[in-house]
Amino acid sequence: MKRLGLVRTLKGTIIFLAVMAALCYIEIFPDAIEEMGRQNANVIWLVTPGTIAVSISAIPIAIALILFWRICTEIGRDNSFCHKNASRLSGIGFCALIDTGYCAVGTVTLEILVGSPIWLLGLGVCTVGLAIALAAFLLSHLVLKAADMKAENDLTI
Repeated sequence: MKRLGLVRTLKGTIIFLAVMAALCYIEIFPDAIEEMGRQNANVIWLVTPGTIAVSISAIPIAIALILFWRICTEIGRDNSFCHKNASRLSGIGFCALIDTGYCAVGTVTLEILVGSPIWLLGLGVCTVGLAIALAAFLLSHLVLKAADMKAENDLTI
């Protein structure tokens, strides 16, 4: 795949992910939280705080998608290996860690308050979040090394 085709594919994927995330955070998650509240009258008081708490978790995801969009823009400019992209990948890693930590705290809090078996889902989400963070930090390191090598080669006559 050529560079411009790759960039279009990546940006199309980012748009798709943003739309899917918006759908989840606007429609699916609030409905699921309300349904859990209807099924168990003891936790009906958690519906509004739960919806707000889940909505807050969308912030790091949005930031990560914006950073990824900027990386794709640099790839389109044929500037894949630059310090900015390494920094952006680190930012994506930190967003994943923040969201993973937030999910872990929310899962433990829900388990303590309600005794719900939701912790299994939370454990899966945290595992995926840690994998994304690890991959982003690893890619950041590799891009930084490549950018340094590129800078050395640019100085060589």
